[in-house]
Amino acid sequence: MMIRLSKRFNDFIEKSLSLDWHETIGPLEISEDDLFNRNIGKRSENLFMGYFSVNGLKIILDRYKISSKLAKKGFTNLKVEINTTDPYKHKFILKNTTGEAEEKLIELVLRRDYITVDMPFNTPLNGRKFEALVVEWLKMQNPRTGFTRSKSRLPGQDYPGLGIGSEALELLVLAAHRLGLHAIINIPDHYHNAFLYSKIFNYEKPYDQAKLAAIMRDTKKYDVSEVAWAIEEKALLDVNGLKPVDWFVAKQVFPLYKEWVYLYKSNRYRYEVYKEMKKFKFKIDKNWINRRKYL
Repeated sequence: MMIRLSKRFNDFIEKSLSLDWHETIGPLEISEDDLFNRNIGKRSENLFMGYFSVNGLKIILDRYKISSKLAKKGFTNLKVEINTTDPYKHKFILKNTTGEAEEKLIELVLRRDYITVDMPFNTPLNGRKFEALVVEWLKMQNPRTGFTRSKSRLPGQDYPGLGIGSEALELLVLAAHRLGLHAIINIPDHYHNAFLYSKIFNYEKPYDQAKLAAIMRDTKKYDVSEVAWAIEEKALLDVNGLKPVDWFVAKQVFPLYKEWVYLYKSNRYRYEVYKEMKKFKFKIDKNWINRRKYL
């Protein structure tokens, strides 16, 4: 998912951080009954994340102009599906239907979880527990297009993206806010996901942030897809041991709580990252040939 952050998104985030958590946020000035269909005091198994109805999700897509953007790409008959059978993980699917044919455009799996701040340095937030919105899975694809030199395939991709990454992230922030959560957590399963999210997410631990930063530092002459495929094909080497680098799985955090935001921007966090980066050195195997880039 390519994330191109608009001024509107940055303004939206600044506004969200300046509000008390119970206040209304964002441009969606719609009645909660119409938009979210929330049953106060009741638990409904057919509401996405226990809050959003199918009709409410459709209204969100319309009001955020995602429906109109997809219509310009030829997707004019959108269908929203939710699966809430697993009480801990809820799935959202957006399809386009033409007769009996269906094209899957977006698949999103979310859950709630707690995260406890535990930095390797003194901070008032150490030991504080926050509830977060965890993105278990997010896939956005345009099945009507193919890959080109300017839009090369990335590991895990079947088709190019839809070009609505910024809007999708804004909606995740809105959802987290409406649910009373204090962060969004992403767990990238590929390098390119971590790279793209790193524009606004930080790894929970300075060590993991340092490892990503070191890979970016040592492969800066390559484009993102080349590095992603090199890791996928065991061609990224740890210079210290000359062993192939396995992709690491760790939490990237996008806090929606002021003090937590400032923690990741603090000199102490940055110093810890800088210190850990010195431990890493990587290179791409000179004999590796990327044969899968345009396939």
